[in-house]
Amino acid sequence: MTELADGPPPADTGVRLSRGWLADGREIVYFDDSEPYVNSVTAGFLEALGVPLLRGRRLAEDDERAARPVLLVSERFAHLYWRGENAIGQCVRVNADTMPCTTVVGIAENIKAQSLSEDPSLFYYLPAPQFPAPGGGLFVRTRGDATMLIETLRQALQREMPGVAYVAVTPFSSIVGRETQSWKLGATMFVVFGLLALAVASVGLYSVVAYTVAQRTHELGVRAALGAQSSDVLRLVLGEGMQLGGAGIGLGLVLALAAANRVQPLLFHESPRDPYVFAIVAVVLLAVTAAASCIPARRAARVDPSAALRVD
Repeated sequence: MTELADGPPPADTGVRLSRGWLADGREIVYFDDSEPYVNSVTAGFLEALGVPLLRGRRLAEDDERAARPVLLVSERFAHLYWRGENAIGQCVRVNADTMPCTTVVGIAENIKAQSLSEDPSLFYYLPAPQFPAPGGGLFVRTRGDATMLIETLRQALQREMPGVAYVAVTPFSSIVGRETQSWKLGATMFVVFGLLALAVASVGLYSVVAYTVAQRTHELGVRAALGAQSSDVLRLVLGEGMQLGGAGIGLGLVLALAAANRVQPLLFHESPRDPYVFAIVAVVLLAVTAAASCIPARRAARVDPSAALRVD
């Protein structure tokens, strides 16, 4: 799928709306100094970019220069400028009140213009045949890894534009990648330090349980001499290790919830209080606790009562 447009988000996607733009005879009021972005596009641009249509219809191939002027608006745009009203069918006069009506025919999902960390931008989309743009680019939607097709696309475009010295092909993932790089780095560091902390905690727990078993060798021997089975000793030591680990896990969850607001800026569109994440972490830590306690517990279960009773 190939489509034309002024530019891709997140980037400076076209020009800002000029003041004096009118909607159904009412002058547009700018909210929070936020002016809408305009993008002159061909019919399949939103599909190529993967932007869903929420209501109405998309721009079509028959929206030609001679046809009735139409446009699409983003959901936030429609909400701000037509509060409580249906934006579909509204008359818009682009740039001046002397211009003919341009009819809103659809509402698209919100996108962001400059940065992934900002709020959704105000967008409206004009058909390129009706509102030609002075410049722009060609957008190609591929199947599979687009980076594998860069050279193929460049050569194909070069044949179609022989007068151009070189055609640059940039994967959309690389444009977005610049924005997500800091979050990816942060997530990687979280995982690395989390694994290191898990390793240290498991070794520490194993050491504590093993030391406790060594100190209680005489007690465990007495229990065995009085009739305690190996399974009883195993459950005793393993249960105490799980209690110790469970107390640490509970304290850690409380501290994680308390620090959630400080962690929020480091996360991209993720809740710092996600119950599924907390549940998974708790299960993993309990499994590590059981594994760290199991070896000393099995060693305690194999204690020879006669040898244990001779221990001072």
